[in-house]
Amino acid sequence: MSHLEAQVTKLNQELQDLRSRTVPHSATDEDVIRVETASLERQESSPSTIVTPVVSDRNSSHLQDLVQSVTNVPVEPSTQPRFLGPSSGITLAKLVMAAINVDGLPSPVFSEQQSQRSDDSYLSTQETKASLPPRHAADHLVDVYFQYRTPHLPIVSRQQVEDALESAYSWTSDHSPPGRVVEHHIFTTYMILAIGLCDLPNPKNPSRRGRPSQSEGCFLSAVVWIEKIITYSRSDIETLRSILLLAQFIALNPSRGSLWHLTGTALRLCIEIGLHWETEEQALNTDLDLLHERRRLWYSTYQFDRVLCITLDRPFGITDESTRVPLPSPWARSRRLGRQPNEYDVHNQRAHNHMFGMSMLESEIKQVQHNQVWTPKLASPKTNYPAWILDIQPRLQEWYDTIPQPSKAHSSSIFAKQAYWDSIYHNAILLLYRPNYAVMHLSAEAMSITFESSCKLIASIKILQREGKCESLWKTVHHLFMAGLGVIYGLWQSREIRDRNPVRNSISTLQSCDSTLSAMSETFPGASGCRDVFDTLSSATIDFLVTNDAEEARQNRVKFEKQVGDLLQELQPFRRGMFTTNGNNTPEFDLSTMLSADGFGFGEMLSSAAQWPDFQDMNFSDMETEPMIGIGMNSSS
Repeated sequence: MSHLEAQVTKLNQELQDLRSRTVPHSATDEDVIRVETASLERQESSPSTIVTPVVSDRNSSHLQDLVQSVTNVPVEPSTQPRFLGPSSGITLAKLVMAAINVDGLPSPVFSEQQSQRSDDSYLSTQETKASLPPRHAADHLVDVYFQYRTPHLPIVSRQQVEDALESAYSWTSDHSPPGRVVEHHIFTTYMILAIGLCDLPNPKNPSRRGRPSQSEGCFLSAVVWIEKIITYSRSDIETLRSILLLAQFIALNPSRGSLWHLTGTALRLCIEIGLHWETEEQALNTDLDLLHERRRLWYSTYQFDRVLCITLDRPFGITDESTRVPLPSPWARSRRLGRQPNEYDVHNQRAHNHMFGMSMLESEIKQVQHNQVWTPKLASPKTNYPAWILDIQPRLQEWYDTIPQPSKAHSSSIFAKQAYWDSIYHNAILLLYRPNYAVMHLSAEAMSITFESSCKLIASIKILQREGKCESLWKTVHHLFMAGLGVIYGLWQSREIRDRNPVRNSISTLQSCDSTLSAMSETFPGASGCRDVFDTLSSATIDFLVTNDAEEARQNRVKFEKQVGDLLQELQPFRRGMFTTNGNNTPEFDLSTMLSADGFGFGEMLSSAAQWPDFQDMNFSDMETEPMIGIGMNSSS
């Protein structure tokens, strides 16, 4: 404290010297004394606040900006629940806002002046924001949201959304000052409308899904309320739900923020609340509705974390051994007036539980593969990999055999598409069998399984793309590109695969992957780099397949491997393990590492969907120039 006080005294002296040098010549000494006296009086009345002087010298503007930034630091008592710590001075709302990219909001976002203005007038001053639509339109968007045209997580129930709509529209009619409950309802209403608009057909182009301008308008209207509804409390489930709704929207619109940071914040909030571990006493003594709510929110957060970490090959936010929460019951009935659950709601919860089950299996796969390269310890011995493979295979098959019947889902739901479940299953098979930390060189059987699953995954994603049922495009692009590499890998590495599969079938599969990537790149610019690389690799592979001369085929293979090394370096900076060294100490590409998560690291290139990227080192176009709607686009979009 003494050091800080000395620094404050020094800065005040420097500011007074600057003020005395920049006072206009027309000012009298009496005016200067009056200004300095007023400044000192303010400092004495508010000892923790540094007063910013008016400096007319343009060369001193940087100093003014520095002091102004200091004055913006919160000085309220940080024991309030909205602060992250007893002395951090940072609110959870500001941490959440740091993960959101909102160009339309003024700066600073949460200034003292804005908080004193009515929220209704604040909304009306922002041209990019949207007002609430007519009630019948809002009701239709709620129906769209709960049809699960894309796999939205069960963050809110239908009854909660209907209550929020009723409260929000009542507030707009009477214009009374909203309380905290009403503020949550308004935020929830705008977020549901924003997410629902991502699934509607575009009126200007019916072949496309989503209405970006209207959706982002509702999103910006919701963001205004973040400072008031986001608090830091160990029992505040409403705050967790709000963060998950933001994450759900960002998953569909990667350009609007960092899904990685929002998911991390939500996961840590879950741990603070204690949602990750459910005791028998809690299960017996907790209200059934609240218990169901806690489970839904936990598994929604878990799903976000696992999708990100498995796709981008990053450490999990929490290990499975540190969690114990039963899956939400699909037949959990609301106690409100004895209301019976909607038949589609029951099926949707069963479908979500099945998705959560696959995430647990994939989490186990990644955990065991990493375990193979850890230093063995008595507390964590190395897994018997061959025995574990024999154990995980029937469990994956059981998962596929017990998929909730697609015929019982809503006709518009993605859960009604068999291709969606096929894509999840075959992607898990690829995760298990392709080159990984434990096995870099595949056996003939594993290579054959990888090739077949890659072909089926490409076919499934092509169907989903054509019907406008793709989920987050950054994730789908990753799965499709890796499946395409699996096909190329099998064709180049195995003569048995080439002999067993007709050339025309192999060429057709490669062309399907290429055309689907091209269709996705029209909506998600991040796919353009993958499309260009895969087009080059598939062209070289097709030339290899149709070549009969042995020497020419050998030369094509050498040329292909060099192309692979060059192109993959364009997608991903050099990483140790991708190249080996020959006798002359010159690096050469090892084709066996092409599909290895450790050597390839392809997930890092697509992390633009999970956090703001730095595109300075990339050779392809800027991905932030256009709004991206990451879900529900068909091949013509």
